[in-house]
Amino acid sequence: MLEITLNIAEYVFLLAGVGMLMAGIAQYGRRTQDWGGVVRMFYRRIDMTVDEFKWYRIGVACVVVAVILRIVNFTFWPL
Repeated sequence: MLEITLNIAEYVFLLAGVGMLMAGIAQYGRRTQDWGGVVRMFYRRIDMTVDEFKWYRIGVACVVVAVILRIVNFTFWPL
């Protein structure tokens, strides 16, 4: 039962995280009309508003939680 719950939670966090990342990226792209800056976002600091940064940071945190849940799943219930 716990294995199934962790598996579902992993996918929920992953999908939510990717969705939040895309929301922050889309907000930045719409505001600046600099869609090339979206690529630079991953390796260089760019000017983001507070809302864009919040969506981006929460998305990254959710993806990290999903990765941790995947590691826990593989540690306790290997294939």
